[in-house]
Amino acid sequence: MTDEVRYGYYLRPSPEMCAAQVRMHQLLERQYGLRIAGKFMPHATIKGFFKSSAPEAEIRAAADGIVKGMGSFPVWNNGVVPYTPDAIVLRIMQDDAGERNGPLHELHERALDALLPLVDDDCNFTPGEWIRERFEAHLTLAMSDIEPRFFDEILSFIRDLAPIGPPLFQAERLHLYAFHSDDWHGNWGPGLAWRLIDSWSLD
Repeated sequence: MTDEVRYGYYLRPSPEMCAAQVRMHQLLERQYGLRIAGKFMPHATIKGFFKSSAPEAEIRAAADGIVKGMGSFPVWNNGVVPYTPDAIVLRIMQDDAGERNGPLHELHERALDALLPLVDDDCNFTPGEWIRERFEAHLTLAMSDIEPRFFDEILSFIRDLAPIGPPLFQAERLHLYAFHSDDWHGNWGPGLAWRLIDSWSLD
């Protein structure tokens, strides 16, 4: 059963930013047939897909302490950037002075400290993840299903619609999800489905 499930721990953006992401996902599906990014809920990854043999209750319990003592903090919209050769995102890792967003980085570190002990050794996602000092928080607009020959056009199309979402939002809510896919070791996107396990507030 565990090989059919991957978990993820995400920051939920503000309602306004969530709505802006969804509008872009819908537009890119209608205009370019892009669907993978829109299969996800609006989110910023804090700890990405991970495989765990631990009971779900144990994973939830480990996540309980991540936000303890952390208050809400601002997140700045750094604009549209190409993230990988097949992904376009809103970068949110810098503050208004162009420095690394300290509370966002701390949240990532806390999540890793809590969840990595529960990650199976044969997890096929965590070893290649951008973690610790390489962590770059972002809001995905398109991913995985962009044909290379259309990438520059789609990037320009998105940038012409900027600004996308508010320039600033408060980080207030964290979510833990369980994901299912038909093929975690191949083309996992088309069969992706998810379920919200729990939610935590940054007071």
